[in-house]
Amino acid sequence: MPTIGACLVVKNEGRTLAKCCESFRTVVDETVIGVDDSCTDDTYEIASKYASPGKLFTFQWQGDFSLARNLAIQRCETDFVFIVDGHEYVPDDAHPVSEVLARMRRVDLTKDKVLTPLSFLEVLRRQGTQPEFEVICINLAMNVDEAGIPALFFLQPRLFRNNGVIHYEKAVHNHLMGYNTAGALGCPEGCIVHAMPAEREEQRKKQRAKMNFSGLLADLKKQRHLPIKEQDGRPYFYMGNSHADMGHPLKAIYWYERYLKRSKFGEEKYQACQQLAVLYHRHRGDSHKARNFAMQALELQWKRSEPFIVLAEIAVDQKDFEQAIHWYNLADQYPAPQTVMFMQGAVYSFMADIKRALCHQELGQWHEALRFAERALSWRPGDPEVHRVIEQCQTKLREGVSAADANFLIVDRIGSFSGDVAQHFAGKMNVIRRNDCDERWKAWANLVWFEWCDQNLIQWSRQKWHCPVICRLHSYEAFSDMPEQVFWPNVDHLIFVAEHIRDMFCRRWPQIAQAMQGKVSVIPNGVKFDGLTYRERGHGNRVGFLGYLNPKKGTETLLELVRHYPEYEWHVAGQFQDQHLAQFFEVAAADLPNLWWHGWIEPDKKDDWLDGMNYLVSPSIAESFGYTIAEAAAKGIKPLVRRRPGVESLWPSAWVWRDVEDFRPVLTSDYDSASYRRWIEDHYSLARQMEPTETLIKRLLFREQRLLMPYKGVPITQINTFGLSAGILL
Repeated sequence: MPTIGACLVVKNEGRTLAKCCESFRTVVDETVIGVDDSCTDDTYEIASKYASPGKLFTFQWQGDFSLARNLAIQRCETDFVFIVDGHEYVPDDAHPVSEVLARMRRVDLTKDKVLTPLSFLEVLRRQGTQPEFEVICINLAMNVDEAGIPALFFLQPRLFRNNGVIHYEKAVHNHLMGYNTAGALGCPEGCIVHAMPAEREEQRKKQRAKMNFSGLLADLKKQRHLPIKEQDGRPYFYMGNSHADMGHPLKAIYWYERYLKRSKFGEEKYQACQQLAVLYHRHRGDSHKARNFAMQALELQWKRSEPFIVLAEIAVDQKDFEQAIHWYNLADQYPAPQTVMFMQGAVYSFMADIKRALCHQELGQWHEALRFAERALSWRPGDPEVHRVIEQCQTKLREGVSAADANFLIVDRIGSFSGDVAQHFAGKMNVIRRNDCDERWKAWANLVWFEWCDQNLIQWSRQKWHCPVICRLHSYEAFSDMPEQVFWPNVDHLIFVAEHIRDMFCRRWPQIAQAMQGKVSVIPNGVKFDGLTYRERGHGNRVGFLGYLNPKKGTETLLELVRHYPEYEWHVAGQFQDQHLAQFFEVAAADLPNLWWHGWIEPDKKDDWLDGMNYLVSPSIAESFGYTIAEAAAKGIKPLVRRRPGVESLWPSAWVWRDVEDFRPVLTSDYDSASYRRWIEDHYSLARQMEPTETLIKRLLFREQRLLMPYKGVPITQINTFGLSAGILL
């Protein structure tokens, strides 16, 4: 089992050292701490509590970071060395920063586990590594905010084999040397959080800049007499960074441009071009040079977002907001790369979204502005700037947008309720009801309703919609495997036709239920009373069945009832969905003189056909609702409903029978047409079901009175501030 040793060199880290050591204490075998003997706080006392026996030492600072680190490494006796600073900590697996970095890199968190430093170190301690490696690079995340977004992050080699060869060089910009870069692996989603107090950060920045100037100037003197092609260009690059850190933009420009004449390392060359683009734009007001350097940066690293942000900012300054949106769109195309150089967290998270929202505001495009502001909110839920933009958009939309502007697409092959929905909203929106969908209707719709969780939804859920998507699910789909084929992140709301279907679905598909939490409702079918002739009725001898015939509908039980109650006339109307069952029914019915077969009843004839019945029987073993039951009751006909899962939540117990023997007491109990009608009016009138339907549609369509209009652009990301950090400008 390999061993791991943490190595720290510290000075005046009393405020942060305990948190640092506690964060990795359980996954290292020893802790080596070197304390600068010029400390003026309680760093040494805290270090003595966490350093392993014999592994605490003091050293005299000689202006050389590499020398100090190497002193600690020499005292480490483990197989691997883990480098940490006293103002850093290793976040646990529940910390949001690792998930944020994974999201920036477009890692599918539903499929891939984020490998944090803690989890990696634990695996290393228990199992070792396969294949062999020399160095692990881990993200250093600087100034992580409450949402888990780092202001700056970059990969650093922090874990390596303790082989006596790997060591640090350079006094200030210390580099790990002595290993083959081909043997370096990355832990790109995991990170170490740099959490130096703000006042110390500012103090240290100035101190390091001063050290940089003296050390870098010494390096430059050594190269002065060498041909340009033979010179090491890195001192010029770091001189640019140091001047940027110190707030000297013109001097930074000078050194970056000198660096480009000597550059060898592609990543640094990209960074220099990007910095020059920013500096020329913000401090020289030279949009031409800024644009040229941004384009040079893209030529070097065309899958990076930072140059597009600069180009967008130039367009904003020129009031060309459509062009700016174009550049922000392009910035959003690329995930955060796995690189050793600096990246701003805002660029690969929320910047493009909030900036696009502001541009759409300037153009008076409030729907699009709101959409991107809400995307930014998913990154920064507590950002007051984002909330301000959302509130402004909502106010504007409340002033001038109505539902009449919306295009409502209903996709349904056979459903009745969707037809009622279409008719209800026909005067309030532009409604189209189709059997299927295609790209034309997808582009047209501001709201789409899939009446069934079927192949239509499976196919179209795999595409990103620009508008809210609703699915209404029945028992048919709930008992199939179709729900697991749907891409639920693209579904905004799930409607169940009954409570028992919802409960069963949640038991069978707990992952989907969890994913759709807060986006679920129950809206049963609704009965239209127009066209249903009501009259007072009473006991008689005519029992009707109306509907499709299949095993689920209890066809065999229906035949048993006919045989068991010969004194009643049994009138069966419908359509067989299985030819074997049709043949069986035909043979069985031949011996039943009290059975009348009516075949399929057209919708316009249904009221007349039902009018001749005293009872309506439902022998089904499973139903999500049962339209004919409700319609019969609305006409004053007594329903006789077989006991089945969920029946108690759908119908009064007085209508329910358990088996053939139990059928008679229910059949012969009190007959009350008015109560049947009233019960349907109170529970299943179409008007009653349209109330929650309309509320839901308004909420999705307007989102606090906002109307979602078709969006024709390409998705993105964003930021609201720019600044200097660690010598890197965005």
